[in-house]
Amino acid sequence: MRRIAKPEPPQDVYPDGQARASLQQAEEAYLADLSAAPNPGRFARVEYHALDKRKLRAVLYREQRSLCVFCERRVAEGYPSPRIDHWYPLHANHRLALHWENLYLSCSKLETCDSAKAGHAFRWDSGDMPWPIEFRYEDVVGFSSRGEIYVRSDVTLPDGIRQALQLAIDDRTDGDQVRRGIVKLNDPALVKARAAAVRGERRRMEQSLENGTTPDAEREARAAQLLDSRPLPEFVSIRVAWLRNTLGCGL
Repeated sequence: MRRIAKPEPPQDVYPDGQARASLQQAEEAYLADLSAAPNPGRFARVEYHALDKRKLRAVLYREQRSLCVFCERRVAEGYPSPRIDHWYPLHANHRLALHWENLYLSCSKLETCDSAKAGHAFRWDSGDMPWPIEFRYEDVVGFSSRGEIYVRSDVTLPDGIRQALQLAIDDRTDGDQVRRGIVKLNDPALVKARAAAVRGERRRMEQSLENGTTPDAEREARAAQLLDSRPLPEFVSIRVAWLRNTLGCGL
């Protein structure tokens, strides 16, 4: 999970052959009619599904540099199509149904990410997780050398956000109950894939070893190269963590 820049909403969001409108225009018209809708939830879904998702995804690919907002797998057009997630769920946040800052591209894996999240909110009892445009998640999550993701203990976070983020990643114990992890970021397949990404970076660095070590400047240059890539490489966050020698820090 990383911070994402969202400069401008799409300028054409309806299917070809319909009157052209930007997402902002569509949202303004939607909000004007929402209060009079007899069933706001149904109205929200109808209006959202009237949008051309391919046009939305085309802009989201550029903004997210072709990575899933949650797990950092590669996302691309195909079957099934990548999913568009409402960060704050549509069913409980009708006013955000067409709000650009609430929409993010997710992979279509059934076990994790938006498929696992469904209508659940990123929320513990006292706090919600902020939108990725508002928060640098890469600064508060860490990775073990085995490829697991965790919330760092050496960073200061409001308790509600920390607990919500922990619940997003893994199942959490709440009294006598276990609350299901929302996007399952430590699914075994993801852990294995992250570890493989680190091995790939290690093999690349081994080609330039000097006296058994890789110069810090070279590691930082490689990290900067990865972060500047378009598209971003899969699992870029753990690759950068390994290059900067921060795997396992802040457990």
